[in-house]
Amino acid sequence: MKRSTIIAWIVTLFIIGLSTLVLFYWFLTQDTPPTLLESLQSIGWKWALPVVFSFTAALILAKQPSNRVGWLLMITAVGTAFSGPSDLFLVEPQTELTPALWLLLWVSNWGWIMMIFPIILIPLHFPDGRPPSPRWRWVNWLAVCMWVFLMLEIAFTESIGTFEETWMLPNPIGFIPMHAMDGLLMVVWGGGLLALTIGSVSSLIVRYRRAGFVEKEQIKWLLYAAAIFGLVYAGTVIANIPTPEIWSLPIFGELLLIATMLLLPIAITIAILRYHLFEIDLIIRKTAVYVVLTILLALVYFGSVILLQTLFGELLGEQSTLILVISTLLIAALFSPLRRWVQNVIDRRFYRRKYDAQQVLAQFAQVARSETDLDNLSRELLGVLYETFQPHSVGLWTAPGRGDKGKQKP
Repeated sequence: MKRSTIIAWIVTLFIIGLSTLVLFYWFLTQDTPPTLLESLQSIGWKWALPVVFSFTAALILAKQPSNRVGWLLMITAVGTAFSGPSDLFLVEPQTELTPALWLLLWVSNWGWIMMIFPIILIPLHFPDGRPPSPRWRWVNWLAVCMWVFLMLEIAFTESIGTFEETWMLPNPIGFIPMHAMDGLLMVVWGGGLLALTIGSVSSLIVRYRRAGFVEKEQIKWLLYAAAIFGLVYAGTVIANIPTPEIWSLPIFGELLLIATMLLLPIAITIAILRYHLFEIDLIIRKTAVYVVLTILLALVYFGSVILLQTLFGELLGEQSTLILVISTLLIAALFSPLRRWVQNVIDRRFYRRKYDAQQVLAQFAQVARSETDLDNLSRELLGVLYETFQPHSVGLWTAPGRGDKGKQKP
């Protein structure tokens, strides 16, 4: 076992132990017993995210020790794991700035970069661990410069405190005014962050256009997980306007966000290790079918409830629970036919070749059930193979003594 693989598993075990201790300490310090949703929320942020990211990173590095994607996932896991202790120990306001407290505050203010920057850089290095070409190395250097810039800026600001600025203390080595953090310096840093994101995503697009079949399937896994996370994140933020910060989301929204974040390392690991790699098209197809089906059923349900309430209100002068029963029965009756219709529409629009092949095979199955002549059945089979796969030639060989030795269609 290579040294890098050993280091990866040691870091993973350390993260699992640290995350478990942080979670246990959180449960012990609660004034009142937490609810089930609150418990799941803490388990997700404090334990599941760092453990899943670190474990999947170790799996990748065990097979491909030099793959930078594995190390990027591991850096994210380390940043997530160390955010737990800092959040617990910095809750109470402090009045004296000791060197240890200064160091803890300093790290906690830029530690989020360890969770965000590696995720942004994964498209640049996915799936082989290297940029598409040397000319894309500037994205890596930009990320390093921005990281160092923020670390120095936080170290030399006039005040230092928690990331949310719930309490602040004078910084003995600080000389940069606090308003500069919200001024030109942060504008420049924000522009760099935008350039970093655009550069990383653009490199993935370039890689996809040049990639072979297998590499395109790998990239599809990453895009699928990223799309699911992006949709859920956008939905939770929109639903939480006018306070769209992650930490102010409702608990259920946070749980859904955590679940989609866990999809990222899992999908990346499947793609790199090529475990069930070629099932991504089926997964995307099923996801599209059930997302569209859910939206249509929701529209039908709420539309029927509103329509029936209007009719019953005019006839009876009151609302009835019968409306909900009728709407529910309507949804149950529509589920199967609507699902088949949506699946056929999606197959015809996005999976035309596969849809045509399925139609041809279904027609052949009907012919095979009723055809008794071997020559006719052979001609039908050869036609199906030719129409489905479109090869240069198709041949059919039968057992000796039971017809011709071979039939061929050019």
